Amino acid sequence: MTETMLPADLAIDLRQLVMTIANTVDLVGVDDVMHGRRVGMLAREMAIRMGWSEADQLILYDAGLLHDCGVSSTRVHHRLVVDLEWDGAEEHCIRGDELLANFQPLAHLAPIIRYHHSAWEWLETQTLPGDTARFANLIYLADRIDVLAAPYHADQSVLSHADEIRARLASARGRLFSPELVDAFELISQEEAFWLALQPEWVQQYQVEMESHGDLKMIGWSEFKQCATIFSRIIDAKSPYTEQHSQGVARLSRHLAERLGLDPITCEKIEVAGLLHDIGKLQIPDEIIEGESALTAHEFDIMKSHSYGTLQVLKRLHAIAEIARWASLHHETPDGHGYPFHIGGVALPIEARIINVADIFQALAQDRPYRKSMTPDQILAILQERADLGRADPGVVRLVADDLAECHRIAVCLE
Repeated sequence: MTETMLPADLAIDLRQLVMTIANTVDLVGVDDVMHGRRVGMLAREMAIRMGWSEADQLILYDAGLLHDCGVSSTRVHHRLVVDLEWDGAEEHCIRGDELLANFQPLAHLAPIIRYHHSAWEWLETQTLPGDTARFANLIYLADRIDVLAAPYHADQSVLSHADEIRARLASARGRLFSPELVDAFELISQEEAFWLALQPEWVQQYQVEMESHGDLKMIGWSEFKQCATIFSRIIDAKSPYTEQHSQGVARLSRHLAERLGLDPITCEKIEVAGLLHDIGKLQIPDEIIEGESALTAHEFDIMKSHSYGTLQVLKRLHAIAEIARWASLHHETPDGHGYPFHIGGVALPIEARIINVADIFQALAQDRPYRKSMTPDQILAILQERADLGRADPGVVRLVADDLAECHRIAVCLE
């Protein structure tokens, strides 16, 4: 495919892009979806009070928002927001570094994320570029401040526990945290405002205010597609059972779109919609994703929320509104009995119909806790039954039937 066949470059606000990735990561928190936002706010506010430059303040805010981008499991997230330190914390730091290191607009954050759970007594002995050690350690401190304060947000009792939080962190001075940063925290946190700002309504307001620090840039389509791949890797790491699911759906969606004769630009956009379609699934508890028996009615209701969550995350990026819509409609059906919008008939675009079939095909081709992967013939039989019932587009299913072996190869990401 030549460059002229690619979609036009996108005018995307990098601040909005960072916040979109952050909102995606925060979904993993399930019951607490503001951890990253609070860490970013704490890190930036401390940098302001220590007289660091505005450029440094923004770097720290972004690093705080994205510090847990290597976490996809709700179980791992729970450990991260409960324990002060624990074996295995470095794994998500390494993964976060790998996700961002090759994405040029955000690559400068990768080393900070890589070391944001590293002890200061080790960091200060390393030769790291620029301010990596200092920035990473501030993110670590802000992260642990939030972890210790979080249990007291619901009943607004954090002020009553401020002294014990200070004492707990002071005990790690020089070991986990830089003495300079601990001393600054002890001074700044004497103000009630430091703690009161952590309430949800003020964190949300802070985020809105930060959006005024916009940085509107033209991002090439290829670069944006690379970012979509980062999203897909975060999503697919949710469970061993969903590894490469989004990438398989994306590849198969594109293949079917090309077979249907859609134009190259639409095929590119469908592929990206496939990469992004399951963002909302990050908020579904691991126990439901990995359950070994049929979902209960309540669990299925929770599962139905994920495509709506996809839309809520992606709609922040106005430049991809069409792609966001296709991605969020991947559980809608021609008969209008899908979810969560009950869109069917002529109102359901062909792009969403393609992703729907690709999603079902790829999921059935993978192992799940409650069943083994199905053969291509078994998958086709299910798709044909769904088409007969109005639950899948019959034309798209015919394309699968006419090219079954290749569809299966693409869906399971075989070279």
